[in-house]
Amino acid sequence: MKKHLPAIVTVLLIAGALAFFVGRQRLKPAASVSSAANVEAAIWRMADASRARDVRAYLNCFDGPLRQNLEKTAAEMGEQKFGEYLKRLNEEITGIAVSDLELTAPDAAKLRVEFVSRGKNEAQQHHLKLSNGVWKIDHVDNAERIKTLIPYGVEATEKE
Repeated sequence: MKKHLPAIVTVLLIAGALAFFVGRQRLKPAASVSSAANVEAAIWRMADASRARDVRAYLNCFDGPLRQNLEKTAAEMGEQKFGEYLKRLNEEITGIAVSDLELTAPDAAKLRVEFVSRGKNEAQQHHLKLSNGVWKIDHVDNAERIKTLIPYGVEATEKE
């Protein structure tokens, strides 16, 4: 038995290490998928708040200087008019596409958001940061106009 004890201990240590690394690898993808869903949720919260004219919920989707600028604008316009403005903007949008998520740090991410409207499509790079456990939009790059191949509402037919 004493002869086999080092071999048994070695096998148990290797099995334990293997189980540890396999378990660790299984948790990593789940965490990144969950994190990705949470990052994208910030965009959907913003869209929902805009649609509902909920100014406070809308402002709560942002952080940093961008939030300060939006708060200043809301204060100057008044909460009711700012809410109406949000609703008008939302009415022009027929769809939102979120893509190209990149976690740039444990508490920072960026993603591409395309706003589809009747006459135009615009894409923006949104930069988000984790603030008190919630992803918030920290800043947004300038909008890039996307050429619409088939305008909204036009029948798509194949020409021969």
